[in-house]
Amino acid sequence: MADPALILLVDDEQANLELFSTILEDEGYRTLSAKDASLALQFLETEKPDLIISDIYMPEMGGFEFYEKVQGIPELRSVPFIFLSALSDRAHVREGKELGADDYLTKPIDIDELVTTVRGKLKRAASMRSAMQNEFDALKEQILSTLSHELNTPLTYIIGFSEIISSAATSITTNELKEFADLIHHGGGRLKNLVDDFLITIQIDSGQTASYYQSDKREFDLSESLKSVVDEYTPLATGKELAFNVNVDKPLRVVASDTLIRDIVGRLLSNAVKFTSKGSVTLSAATDGDRVRLEVADTGVGMPQQELSKIFDKFYQVNKDKQQQQGAGLGLYIAGNLARINNCTLDISSSENDGTKVTLLIPAR
Repeated sequence: MADPALILLVDDEQANLELFSTILEDEGYRTLSAKDASLALQFLETEKPDLIISDIYMPEMGGFEFYEKVQGIPELRSVPFIFLSALSDRAHVREGKELGADDYLTKPIDIDELVTTVRGKLKRAASMRSAMQNEFDALKEQILSTLSHELNTPLTYIIGFSEIISSAATSITTNELKEFADLIHHGGGRLKNLVDDFLITIQIDSGQTASYYQSDKREFDLSESLKSVVDEYTPLATGKELAFNVNVDKPLRVVASDTLIRDIVGRLLSNAVKFTSKGSVTLSAATDGDRVRLEVADTGVGMPQQELSKIFDKFYQVNKDKQQQQGAGLGLYIAGNLARINNCTLDISSSENDGTKVTLLIPAR
């Protein structure tokens, strides 16, 4: 059975500490009392309370400063925090809430209100922890499933064919050697793409990509930047006997990160080529008011309407069990986030067996 919730009480008035402690312990909670914020911070070095109740006006270190120091401790940022004060004016209430505190109670404290508030905050915190744990467990399962498939498949190519080359080098023909080398190269490419996508995802989630955008954004001609992307994907489309149509107006002055925009377009073209077995892939771009409208359209397998709301989710892949897919399901998650960071709008329209069109709206000059 789990221990009762631990509540840290911080108040420079001993009478208040004794009163609040008695009330909450009668309700079945454990309490820890500190007569000032400095002592409370010492307690927090060894204890992690389930909820903190702190007075605002205390000598040496006030409640607002104490709250900010608590928020500086990563493992305590999710702990509910309630401010207490004898003042009930709106300015102090607003200041406490703007800092991010969960609630604000004024003295003299109504016992029923205190108990109800504590019970509600603890219940909400427990619900959030449960939801976060469920989300973490699901994410962990997705990662393990993705890695087990996406790592094993290319490693099979690399290890298997390199062993053949090593053990039967004298009997392998030149054509066979080239074929084996191509398969090893393909497997290595898949591994590199997987690692790159995981690293980019971490950079996005940690805020590094947003910082990079701030330093890299500038005005540039999108039509010129698209040339390198077109050159990269033309051979892939040609290899599948797809028509690769390019309709890009010149010039197209946009304000964004050139590197990140080319990454987005590359991912959109990669998906278009990957999921189109016959027909065409079309890249078009033109000025549309205060934006540049870039579109990637294909005649591929398309997606069911009910799947469109999920396609930007991390690790999500449409019809994963039915279609042979390569990748971790991070491509559109990355593209969507890169679009957001660049102040772009990314929209996808599609229907099953009737192709897909992706529209990227980029801020113009």
